Amino acid sequence: MYFQVSATDRSRSVTFQRASMTDALEKALGLLGSGLTEVTITHPDGARHTPTEFLAAYRSAQERRPAQAGLRARAA
Repeated sequence: MYFQVSATDRSRSVTFQRASMTDALEKALGLLGSGLTEVTITHPDGARHTPTEFLAAYRSAQERRPAQAGLRARAA
């Protein structure tokens, strides 16, 4: 499962693959910080997000994670 991070450097497109949400977000923010434009992150299911949209999804996933772990612990 890979996330694709794409951006435009002047008129040239660049694309990177990252194995995790964290790595993809870090790469996207780094590209923005370097002045690249049109930065997007494509989820393995094909959904494309801006870094802001992706960050919201990332935070949502992180918030759900402890609750799911708690549910598994109670079921055991």
